[in-house]
Amino acid sequence: MDKKRKIKLSYNVCKICNRICYTRHFQQDFKNWTSGNNDIDNFIQYTQLSAHNDVKKALEWIPYDRFHNIKYVEKDRYQANWNDGNIIDWDSKNKNWKREGQNIIVILKKLNTEDITLEFMNEIAIAYGITQNPETKDYMRVLSKKCKKCEYICFSIYFQQNFNNWTSCNEGVDKFIQNIQLSTHDNLKEALEWIPYDKFYNIKYIAENEYYEANWIDGNLYYWNENIQNWIRKNQNMIVMLKKLNNTNDITLEFVDEIVIAYGITQIPETKDYMMVLNEKCKKCNNICYSIHFQQNFNNWTSGNNDIDNFIQYTQLSAHNDVKKALEWIPYDQFYSIEYIEKDRYQASWNDGNIIDWDSKNKNWKREGKNMIVILKKLNNTKDITLGFANETAIAYGITQIPETKDYMKVLSKKCKKCDYICSSIYFQQNFNNWTSGNEGVDKFIQDIQLSTHDNLKNALEWISYDKFYDITYFVNDRYQANWIEGNIINWNESIQNWTRDQNTIVILKKLNNTKDITLEFVNEIAIAYGITQNPETKDYMMVLNEKCKKCNDKCYSIHFTHNFNNWTSGNEDVDKFIQDTQLSAHNDVKKALEWITYDKFYNINYIAANEYKANWIELDKK
Repeated sequence: MDKKRKIKLSYNVCKICNRICYTRHFQQDFKNWTSGNNDIDNFIQYTQLSAHNDVKKALEWIPYDRFHNIKYVEKDRYQANWNDGNIIDWDSKNKNWKREGQNIIVILKKLNTEDITLEFMNEIAIAYGITQNPETKDYMRVLSKKCKKCEYICFSIYFQQNFNNWTSCNEGVDKFIQNIQLSTHDNLKEALEWIPYDKFYNIKYIAENEYYEANWIDGNLYYWNENIQNWIRKNQNMIVMLKKLNNTNDITLEFVDEIVIAYGITQIPETKDYMMVLNEKCKKCNNICYSIHFQQNFNNWTSGNNDIDNFIQYTQLSAHNDVKKALEWIPYDQFYSIEYIEKDRYQASWNDGNIIDWDSKNKNWKREGKNMIVILKKLNNTKDITLGFANETAIAYGITQIPETKDYMKVLSKKCKKCDYICSSIYFQQNFNNWTSGNEGVDKFIQDIQLSTHDNLKNALEWISYDKFYDITYFVNDRYQANWIEGNIINWNESIQNWTRDQNTIVILKKLNNTKDITLEFVNEIAIAYGITQNPETKDYMMVLNEKCKKCNDKCYSIHFTHNFNNWTSGNEDVDKFIQDTQLSAHNDVKKALEWITYDKFYNINYIAANEYKANWIELDKK
């Protein structure tokens, strides 16, 4: 290749692609065309210079005489045949563009030259270029009939073609509906439409929840009919709900918060109120579920606190087919025989009882347990209500407020929400305010264990005051032996409303080395654990342990091994851990255990082979 040829090729190479890409071919042709408008020329050239390896990104200037059979479709839109068809590749042999779809049908759509970029961004159809009607001087987008996302004529294309044929007379509403339609593509269930108010009849006001019920003449969209070039609809004269659109400045939020299937928006001519047109069915369940009934009642109650209202409504909107998930606002006058139990807790009788189902005949909730006994427990943090209920083991019915103190109260069953009866965890939780270790982490650990106990009291831990121990004697390695006056919990005694215990139990008190990771210390502990205490003099927190192994329920080999852990080390953490693991696994088979043996316990050490020696072991000789 001669030198001049090399220089020319080097000059044409794209510095991004490091080769002669589509962009170079477009650039070389810039001088051969103009739209007569600098902004349009610059815009087309920008798309071409961005094409590189994807020619579909490029637009081109298309002279108007390349179209034939030009027919008016509707305002600012024409249909035509394009002689050349669209670019698909570069023909290196003929030094020209390869094209496909000669004489293809395209749409010519008027272009607003004030913001060309936005016009093309908002266009969902595949765009080929720009042309100009020589008679009107209007610049026109040259578009495929296909969607650029779907690559075929999807529902969004049909919606967009109809944008000029309707308006809500509110720019925000129009834009919202159009955006929804443009994102529909093949999912008509997500589409909304503008529905003139005269398409409804038998409009009835539903006073208790500020809804209207009406019949919709046309019914909802079903599919597009190519033959008649229009929508096929179903459910003509269907019953729909008309619900006031409270904020036309934030329509998205209102529809997102709406759990029913939505069809569109309309406007009452007299009041000028915009209304959501809704199905009665839940969009998740596809039927009239509990959440629908709850939502229709939102305007009929308030706690006087937005956070509480939102929380209750959230639980109700999440209920769907499980009404037990829902909380309700319960006026305080629904309770009687209110008795103080302890700090922040009351017992009361509830007139109505809890919701169990919807009564379709009477249009109200079915309830059970009228005059049932419930617990009223202070809601300490109205800013984090979710956590307050998440940590609650009892079945929750709702929230109320004491008029005198203004305290918000959780309304709780006496039953556990997991067990559906009064289990051990309920009794533990009722006692949380009556003790503290003085360490938030320790308190939280014990409480979490107690809340997960339910009916397995062997798993429960408790806070045990140090003065509940006597005859405390040093045992071995940060361990003490003591007598525990009260002894460990056996069961709950309903008669005395307290725990039955095994009194004067001998226990081991073992120093808790890391209060930041208590869980790990208890997981690694093989002895049965009863709780935690604190030595008032040293301030050391101590595990309160049985001498028995929690697996074997007796004093097995593993227990004896653990007592000796602090008396030896190999000097290597991994080796220590390995030996200890074998010892902790021994239980009733001591042959499974390894031990650390100091080298001075061997004599007559003789070399046998590489890495292998023979020796006498002193302890073995003693046997």
